[in-house]
Amino acid sequence: MSVNKCEVYFKLVSDDIDPDEITKLLGIQPTKVRKKAQPRQKYNSWEYSSGKEASEVIDVYKMSSAIIEALYPKMGDIAKIVKEKNLFSELQVVLWISMDDSISTPAIGFEKETIAFLTKVGASIDVDTYRN
Repeated sequence: MSVNKCEVYFKLVSDDIDPDEITKLLGIQPTKVRKKAQPRQKYNSWEYSSGKEASEVIDVYKMSSAIIEALYPKMGDIAKIVKEKNLFSELQVVLWISMDDSISTPAIGFEKETIAFLTKVGASIDVDTYRN
């Protein structure tokens, strides 16, 4: 049986700043970094992820709120470096949706605290969906 899968992550992207510098500035260990110098990588990125979840029931509200709760104490620092270092910031939701009609489709939405945080740090939201 196929289940729904999801990963939610917050990312900071730059052409110039090394992800290790972002880690130093924020004092938060990322779950993944990508460096421009790696093959086919066009930019540097620093990512903080909820991890991948696989379940019949996926709740994007809950997953995105957990990310924001972890980053909230650094909201001012994130907003500052996004502005000063000209970074692109984004909350990324990646969904693999089961084609099994007996499985519920994911609940996709964002709490007002999540939206307020993203507004403060100048972030956008991107939702990618794939058939599973």
